[in-house]
Amino acid sequence: MHWDQMTDTTDDLRRRVTRLRCGVGQLGILESIIEASFGPWLGAVDADGRGAAELRMHLIGRFRLTAVVTSAGKFSVIQLNAPKKMGGERVLSPKAALRKGWEEAEEAMPKQQQWLDYVMTWVEDASAAVDRRAILEHQLKGADRRLVALENTLEGLRANLREREQVRDELAAEVEQIRRDLRTELEARAAKRGVTLPPLDETDSPAPSSL
Repeated sequence: MHWDQMTDTTDDLRRRVTRLRCGVGQLGILESIIEASFGPWLGAVDADGRGAAELRMHLIGRFRLTAVVTSAGKFSVIQLNAPKKMGGERVLSPKAALRKGWEEAEEAMPKQQQWLDYVMTWVEDASAAVDRRAILEHQLKGADRRLVALENTLEGLRANLREREQVRDELAAEVEQIRRDLRTELEARAAKRGVTLPPLDETDSPAPSSL
């Protein structure tokens, strides 16, 4: 799921974590991270087929967090994204090849047993760094984007309606022409037989077999 598509609030995430039936260790870790957040965080939580649980959260798109916890209650990877002046991208993982952002960091990479505390502190700091103006600007940007998308959808529907109306008008003209041709044909047959053709009902076609 893309970050822009996330709609679950922290309250929603708490309920989803409970429904995932995670292990005790997983549940405690995920709930601790969620509890550390305040403000309009949005996110998603999911579990893979191997028992790992993944939590993804973002705060107005400026701060993003991905944490994967194994069934044993240990982090397999933590990815933190923040503005460059606040640390940029950092990745924690038991696998050295996956780690990122610590070579030039002012602080040393925390030890594995400190990772949960580090993530909770990061979430708290991120929550405190976003003021109401930034939140409103982000909400305005999102609402404006949705409005443009809706207007584009409506314009597409209008264009489709105009095309259908044109097809309808063409079909109506074709029906009228066929009706006139049929009337002419019936009048010609009636004239040959010396009978008077009754008025043609505009809604029903006459039965040509009678003539």
